[in-house]
Amino acid sequence: MPRPDENPLARVVEKLGERAPISNKAIAAILQMPYVVKQLYRGDFFVREGATADKCGILTSGLIVCQKTNREGDRQNLLVKIPGDVLGLQSLYLDTPDHNIQALNRCRIIVVPSELLKAISDEFLAVRDAISRIMLTEASMLRERILNIGRRDARARVAHFLCEFAVRTGGTDKINDRSFELLMTQEQLGDALGLTAVHINRTLQLLTRDGLIARDGRNIRFVDWDRLLDIADFSTRYLHLEK
Repeated sequence: MPRPDENPLARVVEKLGERAPISNKAIAAILQMPYVVKQLYRGDFFVREGATADKCGILTSGLIVCQKTNREGDRQNLLVKIPGDVLGLQSLYLDTPDHNIQALNRCRIIVVPSELLKAISDEFLAVRDAISRIMLTEASMLRERILNIGRRDARARVAHFLCEFAVRTGGTDKINDRSFELLMTQEQLGDALGLTAVHINRTLQLLTRDGLIARDGRNIRFVDWDRLLDIADFSTRYLHLEK
């Protein structure tokens, strides 16, 4: 498999290859696709609800959210995309997006035409298989988000989000004393969890006071991972991490 520094599209090959074995011929077809590298800043849209769906891409830096808004402008952040995640796969099969894809902070995206990736997936079954697995995993994550917002209290919601973010960004090994920078404002976190920024702040203070996490600005360190897992009712099953 090509190294990511040889061709930016090797990131796409790498992501698909995590879900299905991609043949050399399919890899060559992906690496030959035209692409652009797009920079987004906080609040910029990659895709707008109701617009033409003609592009997809892979996030290489920053954070992106898939979100919905009501007519009053209230936001619900549905999925938080981290570097390495694919964006806009819905556009391979549906003409009109039903949600926004928006930058939470400065982002870099490798963008490709949806129709070309769809043509490659039609030609190579393994590529289609990988895309299907990625989309099914996203659906699984949305189901977990619904459960989190609908049936868990604020403490469990925030704990669950922190557990998920830690696993997605760094895996499941040696999480005690692991730290990461949570590049989301408390308002953005609240939009993901159905809580106000004030409630998010109080809940983070509670988790800190209880000795579960330690905070230094936006830096989060896990102090007692096992207890945090229990409070969050967290399992990695819905993330389908098996390769």
